[in-house]
Amino acid sequence: MIIKLRTTLACLILVSSAGRAQDQEADRDSAFGSSRKTAGSMLGIFYDLKQTQKRQALPDGVNHLQTLAEFIDSGWDESVLSHFFRATKPLYATEVLIPSMSAEAAPEAYGLTGIVKPAHWFVIYKAQVSPPEDGVYRFVGIADDVLAVGVNGKTALVSLFGGHRNYSQWQEPAPNESIPVWAGKMKRGDWFACKQGQIIDLDVLIGEIPGNLFGAWLLIEKQGATYTMFSDPKSGGRYPVLPVFQVKFKPVPNPHGDHSIPFTVSPTPWICHP
Repeated sequence: MIIKLRTTLACLILVSSAGRAQDQEADRDSAFGSSRKTAGSMLGIFYDLKQTQKRQALPDGVNHLQTLAEFIDSGWDESVLSHFFRATKPLYATEVLIPSMSAEAAPEAYGLTGIVKPAHWFVIYKAQVSPPEDGVYRFVGIADDVLAVGVNGKTALVSLFGGHRNYSQWQEPAPNESIPVWAGKMKRGDWFACKQGQIIDLDVLIGEIPGNLFGAWLLIEKQGATYTMFSDPKSGGRYPVLPVFQVKFKPVPNPHGDHSIPFTVSPTPWICHP
């Protein structure tokens, strides 16, 4: 009887320890967001385009830039992605600003190491947001490889790495205003008017194709605002240093190097509504 009791207690201790370990593993902070639910944050949902929800492999060789186009041209209807694997737990982010890093960091951030390989994945951040003041705004950004933004279900920006082709119906409104950076041309999206307290539905999609390095930079520009300028040595042009789009103020380090992109942090972030 004593032996059985000791065995039971030992099992309980092991289960308790395993549970604590899982809880600790579940609490993850990364450039992709935090696993801890926090009010006023964007909800990040992970999709693996290589397998179904039942973990069945999908055919190789699919052009997932066309998958992106089909999704955003549908009005950002996530039912288009319903046959792909979707992570059960989201992450919560205050900005989409991910310095260049291994593409493995995304599945790792979602606790999917060993379940999802680092290529051909999307993350969709969703939120209802409003600006700090009345104005006319546009999103500006780029990713290695995929960045797209939807405002009230309408695509407002598509910006892809290097020479990747945009298959969607969205057309860059001002190609001559794009900002040259190491990853290609950081595109400036469609202008949209928004008043303080006026809520818009925001969707931000980032994605990786080959599975090497990944990075994403989403900035915001207000029409008529004055920004510090920087000079691009290759083009000889001068371009604004824009603030990162944030829904909570937080200092964000900008590491220098070949893969850095100029940005600032505004003391007046946008507001994310429940």
